[in-house]
Order: sequence, then C-alpha cells, then structure tokens
Amino acid sequence: MKMRAFSLAVLLALAPVAVAQGIPAPRTDIDALRKEAMADRAIRAAVADPSRSMESALKDDRRDVRVILKASKVKAGDRVLDIGSGSAYLAVLFSSLVGPTGHVDIHNTPSWIAQFPRMAKEKQSKWITSPNVGWVAQAWNDIEAPAESYDLVVLGRVYHDVLVESGDHELLIQRIFAMLKPGGRVLVEDHDADPEMRVDKQVFLHRIGRDHVTKHFTSAGFALTEMILFDSKDDNQTTDVFRPGVRGKTDHYIAVFQKPLR
Repeated sequence: MKMRAFSLAVLLALAPVAVAQGIPAPRTDIDALRKEAMADRAIRAAVADPSRSMESALKDDRRDVRVILKASKVKAGDRVLDIGSGSAYLAVLFSSLVGPTGHVDIHNTPSWIAQFPRMAKEKQSKWITSPNVGWVAQAWNDIEAPAESYDLVVLGRVYHDVLVESGDHELLIQRIFAMLKPGGRVLVEDHDADPEMRVDKQVFLHRIGRDHVTKHFTSAGFALTEMILFDSKDDNQTTDVFRPGVRGKTDHYIAVFQKPLR
C-alpha cells in the first residue's frame, strides 16, 4: 500500500514533465470526473434508460460507468466495437449514445459463448432489440473488420483475458489500429497490477498493469490521450481480483489511446 502511494506520488510529481512531452498527466480527481459525466445529458439518459436490466444498473457505480462513457467521447452517429462484451453491459449503453444513426457491434469469442450460452446472439437478441446493434463471434486472433470501420473500440476489463487465453495481443492491436478511422480511439478499462510483478503473473490474477497496456498500444502507433486512475484502500495489486474483500474494490484505470489523424 505504501509502495503504491509512493509510486502514485512520483507519477503525479512528474506529471508536468509528461505533459510537456505530450503525455497526459493522469487524472485522479474522480469526484470531479463524476460531476463532469453527470452534467452530460446524453450520458444521464443512457444510464437512466428504463429498458436496462436491474443487473446492469447495479454495476454502474462499481464500474464508474458514467466516467467510462465520458472518457470515450462517443457521439451520435459513431460506430463502436465492444471487444469481449460479455453480457453486453457497455454495448447497450453505447448503443444509446450513438443513437439510430450510429452502430455498436457486440463481440464475444466462440469459446466464451460455448461456456456462457447467454452471450450468444440468439440469446442476447431476445432482449437487446435496438436496430443499431450487431453481433460478432471471433477468436481473439481472428478479430478483424474492414479498414476504418469504427470510431471507438472498447476493451472493458478484458484486455488481460487476451493474454490469459494465449491471444496474440500484438496482432490484435495492429488489427484494431487498421479498423479504426483516423483519429479513432481505443478505450481500455482494466484492473491495475503491481509493476514489480511479471505480466504473465498479473494476467492470471485477472489484472494487467497500466504501464504494460500503455507500452503495448503506443508501440503500435497509438497516442495515449487520457489515463484515469481509481485508487482503492482495499487492494494491494497483488491478489486475484475475485478474492473476497477485493472483488469490486480494485485499483483500476481507464486508458484512452488515439490513432493519429492523416
């Protein structure tokens, strides 16, 4: 805990230098970010949509979903790919934000669908009836779309799963880069991890440190445009995120990367 606090203090102390070099200072003013998100009428409407399930609504505060939506900068008419969407929790919210002129694709891997049949299009389409939603079932290494198809790609607490399940993360990031429009964004939300721990150990705790994610995406040509850090007194970044007492109370982050404009 002390080491994490020290690391954060050093990071914040170096923030002015980072900004001067074009790297955004991390935001830790979470209350201010929540207020900014709540001031957005479209986000309020998406979260308050009465068609959303109670199960989804109960996740909102724990996930700080309003901050996720605000950080995405999604607007009406945008096209979004939600990779590893699971129950389509984020995808449904994004479908509200992009509106009838936009589109959201819900992705899950065939192995996930086999394990959790509720993720299948045939099941989800019974309750997700928005005409601006589609489904994609592809393995991590097969995810592909026509060039410049999307304005936003989302990986909501699933990037570590790509590595756990032996996905080729470099190939995936290259394909994401290609499928995004110039100026398009990738939003990665995940559980933070002790930077002293090897990444292969991090991912089996269902975590991946923000430094690894930043390196992976910037090495592929993306620019980091925003990093939001959520600190928890209940997490030392070295245990399984599903451990009692830690579950739902992890140190986590939202990282936004942008493909350069032409």
